[in-house]
Amino acid sequence: MAEPDFKVDLGGLDALNKNLDRTAENVDKATKRLANLGPDTIGPDVLDEACADFRDDWEEGLEKLREAIGDIRDGVDKAKNSYAEAENQLKESLKKMEGDLAAAEVGQQ
Repeated sequence: MAEPDFKVDLGGLDALNKNLDRTAENVDKATKRLANLGPDTIGPDVLDEACADFRDDWEEGLEKLREAIGDIRDGVDKAKNSYAEAENQLKESLKKMEGDLAAAEVGQQ
């Protein structure tokens, strides 16, 4: 039997979600580390202000990244569920077709 042209690896989608979860955890850790850098902790006022600006920019960027990770994860979950549902429906249809064919063969004998 020929290999299908299209194949979905549901286990691979689960692995992708785990990687996305780890990435989100790393973003959360980075955001917390940045939050701990407060004024007067680095050195001269000019350096503290530059670090505060950097922290603010990075916190905003990390939050956007966190949101994007969440959106991607939601999309992967929806795709996985849709593929699994389609596969189950296909299996059920094939089982029904098999039963119908067997019944038709018995009826012809």
